[in-house]
Amino acid sequence: MDDQAIEILVLPERPAARNDEVTEFDVAIEVRCRTGESTASSGGAMNLCLVIDRSGSMGSQGKLETAKRSCLEIFERIKDDDLFTVVVFDSDAQVVVNPQTPRDEVAGKLESIRPGSLTNLSLGWYQGLLELQSHMTDEHYGRLILLSDGLANEGETKKLALEAVATRARDEGITTSTIGVGRDSDFQEDLLEAIATASGGRFWYIAESGIDSILEEEFRNALSVVLDRSKVELSLPPGVSVSEELNSLRKVSRRYGLRPLKGDDLFNFAVRLQIDPTQVVGSQFTLGATLYDGTSTVTSATTDIALVPQAEVVTTPVHALVSSVVEQYRSSQTEEKMLKDMESGEPDLSDMTEMLEAEVARMRRAEAELMRQRADIGTDRADVEWANIGKHLSMSETALLLTELTQQYGSEPEVRALLLPLRKGMRHEAQRGRVRWNYVSASDEDVEVSLLVKALGVTDALIRRLPDQRADLEQKREALSEQLARLQ
Repeated sequence: MDDQAIEILVLPERPAARNDEVTEFDVAIEVRCRTGESTASSGGAMNLCLVIDRSGSMGSQGKLETAKRSCLEIFERIKDDDLFTVVVFDSDAQVVVNPQTPRDEVAGKLESIRPGSLTNLSLGWYQGLLELQSHMTDEHYGRLILLSDGLANEGETKKLALEAVATRARDEGITTSTIGVGRDSDFQEDLLEAIATASGGRFWYIAESGIDSILEEEFRNALSVVLDRSKVELSLPPGVSVSEELNSLRKVSRRYGLRPLKGDDLFNFAVRLQIDPTQVVGSQFTLGATLYDGTSTVTSATTDIALVPQAEVVTTPVHALVSSVVEQYRSSQTEEKMLKDMESGEPDLSDMTEMLEAEVARMRRAEAELMRQRADIGTDRADVEWANIGKHLSMSETALLLTELTQQYGSEPEVRALLLPLRKGMRHEAQRGRVRWNYVSASDEDVEVSLLVKALGVTDALIRRLPDQRADLEQKREALSEQLARLQ
């Protein structure tokens, strides 16, 4: 493996393309960082704002107290040149701590936070952005973490409007990660996911007990940022053009905007090219990619593609990493369709089952091909991709089990109620794929474990109440138990 701290790779689906007619050709671009988790950000010090929901529901299960304690722990670990702000919101927004707050007063101000009333999520977020912008300097990079457990029932609730604000904030160097709290809470995960995705952050869906671990993970990720405004530009020769974007990245002036990259990170995306061999000069062409941090060039790479007869092209296998990245993008498209259907309140469970079955089959094929090419790809890189595909596959399998249970027993209220945490869990995993977070954390696993545990409890209740369906329900319970055992 290359010892270069940050490198970019151009990975073609095959080493050659057809020379006899216009064809399409998939290419993956991959950025690999190896600078270490403790490396300081290339952008300088951190300008961090924690925006905490203090609506009435946050007072239950110790959620607000856990958030307050985590805020204090984070504050005690920031460096002298970092900036720290805490904003709380309910129907109003209040700045509790800012960079001018005397250090010996921070603990008391955090402790004074008490539960309030309604949930004006947009107002709290806007206030946090304003605070970051007012203290931003060229030496700081902005990070905002927004935590909420409630339905946004005041303020701006239109997803497109919030996405637009998130995009503008990202252009100013501010990334927002969002945390939706509560397994059964009716928080609007679509709004939280939209804010996070548009700004290059992560959306987390967690139970009440996971607040401290997610805030800690987000803080550690922020500490190890090495490229804050990373972008990639492709270099294509005459006769080669992009025919389809196999990614969800924002593209401005031919450059693809990536999320912030941390010290030990992996980011990839794919494009589909159209190749017209009659317009290519010579018997091969060169594809290039350049990685930027803002306007500064970080590194670049090229690869040569030969033009040969079709008979020679088909003798080479498709690169497993390229097909994996493409399949994950297709998977995210399928998941978005299912999520929109689920949000309608009356999802077509039969159609959803078919889509999940097809998705599971695609992921299994990608997984199998990856293992066949493991030696060529490299053991370490293949293992990371194996875990990533495995997480997509496992969540789809769990969603399929819950969908089949709901399809057959949806008239039972507790079964129908499974659709809410399922929808939130699927959005959590789908957003992980969209922002190309290629590593699987314990919190990602917890989402699926929580779903399966809840589904097992529901199935046990049905077995007691529906003795005539005992055989079928026990079969479904066994499948759920087997899926849970694979995760633990």
